[in-house]
Amino acid sequence: MIQESLRSPRNLPFTREELLETIKKQPYADQDGIRMLFLPPRLTKDNGDEFCYIYSQIMDTNYDVAVIIEQDSMESPGKIPVLPGSVVKTAFGPVGMAERLRDDFCDEEDDFFIRPETDVSHLGFFDHLSMLQLVQENFEVVGLQLLDESPPIVGELIYVLKEILPFKNAIAIFCCELEGRNQEIFETLKNVITEQNDTRLLNLIYGGESHISGAGVFLAGVMAARAREREIRFYRNSAEHPAQNLLAAKAGFPDR
Repeated sequence: MIQESLRSPRNLPFTREELLETIKKQPYADQDGIRMLFLPPRLTKDNGDEFCYIYSQIMDTNYDVAVIIEQDSMESPGKIPVLPGSVVKTAFGPVGMAERLRDDFCDEEDDFFIRPETDVSHLGFFDHLSMLQLVQENFEVVGLQLLDESPPIVGELIYVLKEILPFKNAIAIFCCELEGRNQEIFETLKNVITEQNDTRLLNLIYGGESHISGAGVFLAGVMAARAREREIRFYRNSAEHPAQNLLAAKAGFPDR
């Protein structure tokens, strides 16, 4: 059964007022043309700083649609479900689903399909939508989940993002994280991304060396950023403690 509306099951660890106050205190990092954000799926007490900083960077930009992409697991012949419904409701109010864009995704490749499963309470989609509601107005949303990180399926996701999103006034949020204990891997990742060393990047992702949670989603984000000629700038150069996320980032125009 396809739902007409979704309701957020989550109570965020911060109030709306606390989040807005923190967002407004963040420095602007002087990067325009931001089209991709990289953050963990869930907002927690421990990662509120990176969420507020990254989302503060798009406060003065208006997007028509946000596409939230995360890893998930469920049994399905198709491997890239898209959330159903015409509207989603959070504690901060309702947001319309971008139904035409959702149909465009599903028409493009066989593995995209509208998700019939009713229980999506575990998804980070709702946390990110709530954050978007604090910094954006009059936008619609699409939620994609990646069920299979094999090269063909990730390749389908990359292809669709490269074919469709450049023609939309859209922001894409890629849900992925890398624990701070993996500093050496992080340095390698930054280098291979800068050098566009795809062989080494793919070996890291598919060889299991990256230790990234949501590695396929991260790879799709890297490739989407390159296709749009956007430079990925990470929030941290290093972690202050082993569990801290290293992959918080935004992708906008490079320095000119």
